[in-house]
Amino acid sequence: MKSNNEEHAQLLADEIVVYIYGRRDKKEEDFLKSKLKKNKKGEITNGAINDRLLSIVNMSGKDKAEISKIGKSKKTKEQTSLSFQRDKYNSLLQFIDEQVVDTKLLDLKSEYHEFSLNNDKEHNVVTWLTQWAVKAKDISFATHVGKLTHSSSKSTSILDTTKEKNDCYLTTNSLSDIEVDTASSNAASLPIADILQLEVDGISVLDCLKNGDKSVFKKLTENEDLIDEWCGQLKQAYDSTEKQSYFLSKQIYFPTEDNSYHLLLPLTSSSLVHKLFLEHKNYFEDEQKIAREKKSNKKYSPTITCTYPNKAYLHVTGSNPSNASSLNGKRGGRIALLPSIPPQWQSNFHFHINKSSVFGKSLGFELSHEIDDLRKYLLLIKNKSLSISEPKRNAAVISKLQAISNSFFDYVEQVNNSMPNTRWSCDSNLPIEQQLMFEPWREDGAAIAVKKNKQWEQVLSQSYGCWLNRQLKQKNKLSLTATHEALWADSFSIELREYIAIQEVSV
Repeated sequence: MKSNNEEHAQLLADEIVVYIYGRRDKKEEDFLKSKLKKNKKGEITNGAINDRLLSIVNMSGKDKAEISKIGKSKKTKEQTSLSFQRDKYNSLLQFIDEQVVDTKLLDLKSEYHEFSLNNDKEHNVVTWLTQWAVKAKDISFATHVGKLTHSSSKSTSILDTTKEKNDCYLTTNSLSDIEVDTASSNAASLPIADILQLEVDGISVLDCLKNGDKSVFKKLTENEDLIDEWCGQLKQAYDSTEKQSYFLSKQIYFPTEDNSYHLLLPLTSSSLVHKLFLEHKNYFEDEQKIAREKKSNKKYSPTITCTYPNKAYLHVTGSNPSNASSLNGKRGGRIALLPSIPPQWQSNFHFHINKSSVFGKSLGFELSHEIDDLRKYLLLIKNKSLSISEPKRNAAVISKLQAISNSFFDYVEQVNNSMPNTRWSCDSNLPIEQQLMFEPWREDGAAIAVKKNKQWEQVLSQSYGCWLNRQLKQKNKLSLTATHEALWADSFSIELREYIAIQEVSV
């Protein structure tokens, strides 16, 4: 009896034979059924055997109804595609008498016979493997595919086998079941990748190669040198030491120490992209459709519905997506891109234009932190019987006043940004001086008249100083006088002039 290893090797070898013979049969089927094509000279090119034979038979004058019936016949469930085309060929030949000599018919039969001989020869298992094994260098079993970055890129694809992962990031090795892709720098070489992926009982030809097991190929030939040649060439699909970039690749200069850098080559993770593709595909499954319908009708459903808004799609080699990789072909060359922008929060900030003054309780609440800081410092000076005129203490007070005025102007900007349109201050109940503080660029009649007077900034500063004095006095034993109020106003007027100047220039 054969050992389990020998049985497995024989089964894998049989799968290889079935695959190669399947390609042979498909090629013959296409040769028989392909449509008529003509070159620039109007000559019919090779192939389209059955269409050409049908034309010859129609010229014979036989039963045209029966001939037409054969020409329009369809494949039965019991027939293979190739047997159907062969039966059609033989059925049409029966309409021509053997003694009839027709040059076109003889050429056609000769062409088909020659094709069959060459096709069988090319698909001899040993011949085919010898021809195709060398193309394994074009194949990469990879998670990250170079052509997904640019469809014409010839950069190396990478198989990521790292195990480390960070749950803060969605990376390839975050996936519980990674589906490895088959990348190719030359799409014509993909059939050899199919051979390597043939498997029996979960063990593929590729797995045998990785384990140094040549028994599969020993079932196909006894030539040890040829087996070694095949194995050496096929190993290049997963064990190539040649890594290269390409001028169409994306590159990132990543700085390192000593004014140096690493040159990074970003590659699209086909395995991760495909997992997302399958996730998005679930959206259109019947179970999800039913769940969404129940949700819209405000009914319970045990199925959790997921949506991915604002998706965009990148198309890779759309005309033939398999040119990039096998998984890219399965998803039709579409890569779904999720938005990386942060959530767009709606602010609850509101400013009522019917206010009679900006200097009210709400402003005190907005600037409470900065005002408290100044209040505590003034209390400290008072309790120690010190004077704020001393240079260092005066500088500290001025710094805290600037913090309050800076926050105040931030508040002014916030109000402006919350308004739906410019010139909103014209419709407000604010004093004209405060209107101009919000919108100093106004050129209407009321604004021009106030600006000509050149006193509006002083009036505004005095209002500010009075307001701040009231805020500092609240719930404390600070005995602030008109002198303090003037000090707050003078400090604010300097900041106000600078703010107004900036606003007028920026418009």
